[in-house]
Amino acid sequence: MPSDKQHRIAARSYRMVWLCVGALCGAQALYAGAFIWRSSVVVEGTRYFCLFDDAMISMRYADNWARGLGWVWNAGERVEGYTNFGWTALLGLLHLLRLSPSVTCLLVQVIGVPVLWGCLAATAVLGRACRLSPAVACAALLPVASLYNLHYFTLLGMETGLLTLLVTLALAAAARALRGEARAGLGAMLWLAPALLIRSDVLILVIFVAGFLLAAGRRGRWLTLAGLGVVVVVLAAHTWWRHLYYGETAPNTYYLKLTGWPLERRLMAGLRHSLWTALQFGVPVLLGLAVLVRPRRWHLLAGGTLAVLVAYQVYCGGDAWPLNRFVLPAVPALLVLAAQGALRATRLLIPDARTALRMTAGGMFACLLAMHAVNWPRWLLIEPPDMTGDNRMNVRYHVALTRMADAQATVAVGYAGTLPYYSRRYCVDLYGKCEPHIARLPVTASDRPGHNKMDLPYVITQYQPDVILHAAFATTRPPLSDYHPVAVSIDGVEQMMYVRRASARVHGGRRLQADEALRMWQEMTVAPGRARH
Repeated sequence: MPSDKQHRIAARSYRMVWLCVGALCGAQALYAGAFIWRSSVVVEGTRYFCLFDDAMISMRYADNWARGLGWVWNAGERVEGYTNFGWTALLGLLHLLRLSPSVTCLLVQVIGVPVLWGCLAATAVLGRACRLSPAVACAALLPVASLYNLHYFTLLGMETGLLTLLVTLALAAAARALRGEARAGLGAMLWLAPALLIRSDVLILVIFVAGFLLAAGRRGRWLTLAGLGVVVVVLAAHTWWRHLYYGETAPNTYYLKLTGWPLERRLMAGLRHSLWTALQFGVPVLLGLAVLVRPRRWHLLAGGTLAVLVAYQVYCGGDAWPLNRFVLPAVPALLVLAAQGALRATRLLIPDARTALRMTAGGMFACLLAMHAVNWPRWLLIEPPDMTGDNRMNVRYHVALTRMADAQATVAVGYAGTLPYYSRRYCVDLYGKCEPHIARLPVTASDRPGHNKMDLPYVITQYQPDVILHAAFATTRPPLSDYHPVAVSIDGVEQMMYVRRASARVHGGRRLQADEALRMWQEMTVAPGRARH
């Protein structure tokens, strides 16, 4: 049986791999166009482009910064309700173009396409750094190019795609460092430095990759340490700026998601969420385990990266959505590892090299199918992407409030992104991402991180919002007696809200009886096809 070294000698050209990257990029562009169109919503004859609601929170910060109001969600209130400083800064630059909110959202979605291309190219770079044969590298590219979760978050304006690109390039540099390229360790750290600005929790990967290179690297340890020094400077500068601007050393979302509930309960929630990770990525992990027959250092690096991110996911209590957002940056490396493992496994059973390569490609196609077994209707765009129904609802709320409320009317919201971004109104975040008091409360009965804290009486007493939206997601009973329920018809669908009785800023709407209002809230809470926020 030919050895892996003989395969590497025979595979001297990656031209085939780059041709494969080009073809897959073309397919991705077509898919992205269909995805973006399916994720848009039409309200009263006007098409609106919207992003994931968390991305819309970042868009509101970016819009306020571009308008000279600062890095704030509400003018004059310095609360760091985002965890993606670098991405929010990039969004801020886009807002300097002064486009309409809908067109700006579309621009962000279009920019996601080259980000996805970059993830593909970075996977090819990683495959070459790990000395995969061209055929095996092409087999690894197919599931990366088809990964729905990566398309979903990237094309809906989240930082996940850019983070995956940077982490994959960092791992490629680290793999070269493990082969003895002295400067590659420095390169790995320099890729992780901007990734740390994109999301601060990349720090755990910095610690793992740097520690791995210092322990297992052959050469260039001092250069790795120098790169680590750059990362420390970046982290210190960002923390110093955060303290000066927001008066905190951690973002508000840290207190929201990681405080107020017992560690044991949080870990159990994280383990339950990680069952979705095992369900989606179980087949690639099993194929990757085949490399343990003769493990190499890059195998341990790739597998360790996945393990670190899964452990972090468990520690955080999981995510509010079962789409493995925290784990995605490690998935290209996992699929490269799975492709190598599939080749190893088939070569143990099949001596013919060409047949083994075909079986390897089949194994990666099986990975592709297994990763989409749960959400294949959305992967194939038979159903619109998650959050589309929620965005439609919130755009309808925006249109309704534009008609019936003065510009000075204040709104309490559960969805802190779409409506606040489109309306530019003063808003109160019921779930506490942008409200420090709520972020520091004990959790409620729910175990959904970032969505398990609320204090409606405090919001009403402290802020006296003119309108309360989305309260049904926290309680099936109406808010306090100072508010009356109102329904406004948009596109023939009645939008339910509570209006402060003493408010002179809100006019119109059909007054509802208490039992009718309760029924409408309950219908909204269990509405099919809508992800609860």
